[in-house]
Amino acid sequence: MKQVKKNHWLRNALLILLACGIVGLVLSAVLFFGKPSPTYASATLVFTFDGAAAGKAPNGASFDLRDILRTEILSEGLKNASMDTRYDPEQIHPCLVARGVYPDDIVEQTMHYESLLNFSASRELAIRDYHPTTFNIVLYNSFDKSISKKDLTTLLHGIIDAYRAYFSRIYAYDYDPNVTLFDLDTYDYPQQLLILEERLTTASNYAQELYMKEPAFRLDGSGFNDISVRLNTLVDNNLTRLNADLTINALTKNPERLLTQYQYELRDLNNKLDKKNRALARLDKLIDSYEKNEVLYLSTTETLTKIDGNSSETYDTLMGRRKSLANDITDINYQISLYQLRLADLLGKGSDVLTDASVEPPSDSADLPETSASEDDAADNQGGIEGQKPISASNSVISETDSTASSVELDREKEAKRLKLESAIQALVTESDTILAEFKTMLQAYSNQKINEQSVTITKYDYRTPSLLSGAFIKKAIMTAGPIMAIGFMVCIVLIVRSRSKEEKRLTKA
Repeated sequence: MKQVKKNHWLRNALLILLACGIVGLVLSAVLFFGKPSPTYASATLVFTFDGAAAGKAPNGASFDLRDILRTEILSEGLKNASMDTRYDPEQIHPCLVARGVYPDDIVEQTMHYESLLNFSASRELAIRDYHPTTFNIVLYNSFDKSISKKDLTTLLHGIIDAYRAYFSRIYAYDYDPNVTLFDLDTYDYPQQLLILEERLTTASNYAQELYMKEPAFRLDGSGFNDISVRLNTLVDNNLTRLNADLTINALTKNPERLLTQYQYELRDLNNKLDKKNRALARLDKLIDSYEKNEVLYLSTTETLTKIDGNSSETYDTLMGRRKSLANDITDINYQISLYQLRLADLLGKGSDVLTDASVEPPSDSADLPETSASEDDAADNQGGIEGQKPISASNSVISETDSTASSVELDREKEAKRLKLESAIQALVTESDTILAEFKTMLQAYSNQKINEQSVTITKYDYRTPSLLSGAFIKKAIMTAGPIMAIGFMVCIVLIVRSRSKEEKRLTKA
């Protein structure tokens, strides 16, 4: 009899639990498919290059993963997946999400504080210095509910590849020697040399800065410092020699324009010099009347406190400013002297071109024989030959011919010098382009070392869609059916307890 009762209790408990489980699963399925979780493909992007933890790209610029939402990247991603004819970037944009992965103790870092006894000048929350290096990129299928798992994953792969190519192009070290804002042929020779000097100096400083950052980097045995030295050599030797030839020979495409430029530069430099001299005079007057070593004493009933004023620091600041002004004046005086020399060379050797006047003919009296005058007198006294020109007129014609020949010779000489200068400038451009091309190749190799598949890594791709066998449904079932099963189990316990209590009372009465 007891065995029958026990089996009855167990059967009832199992039936109740089974009914609760079925109800829980049905309710879970209704809730899950009534408002299903979205279908999506995801990937994890990890940055491991130097500076990523500080939010800095390899070239030192701040980077932002939101760039992956740029239209050009989405368009390129669609092309990579061969879906550019099926979808537009505007459709993909709202369905793509990129999130940084933060540590679990991010709240503790946010609430972190430093002791008030730490009297550092600046104090910030630790979270402000944290930049994620791992990002979760999710592409939902909201733009096309019918897209297959393969196509959605392929599209996400194409977008990430497009972003990696964009990152390698934008945030890498680069230098394009073919890009220039100036067309040298449209400028006069002095401006051409100035443009070349600025170009070479900038590239040299860039190479030297990279060498200070990566002194051990080598490509075919050469480093960034070798590029800097070669460029500086062009500036110190070739450009200096060309500037000297240009100044000494007063070569120019347009003498009037160059003369106007020199005159303007001199007026501007003189104005600057006048302002600097007046500022220096006022500063000297202020320094002479300044009282140094000011000390204050603060007296109380018990103590006498000495307070040093900041007069010494102020005086040192004034002296530093005076030194800077004096250096500026020296530099301006040097530039004035340089332009005066150039102007003198231009006027002294190019005045014939400026005034469009031929070379003044030399005096003929010294070239004529002493007997020419007596022979003319004798010819006049004797009547001479009818129609014969005086000897002086003949000499004048010869003199004008020599003057014209001399002017032509000067023009030919100057033209030859100009052609030689143009050839030398072109040779300098060619040589500098060769060095800058090597610099570009070196930068590309250095960037490839910093940005590659190991430093910008895709760790995994994943695909999630609503399904009875998916983890999302299992989680939903546990969250929904679990409480129902717990309630059913408690009901079973209550029924068993009541049943056994009745059985004990019955046995006691018997």
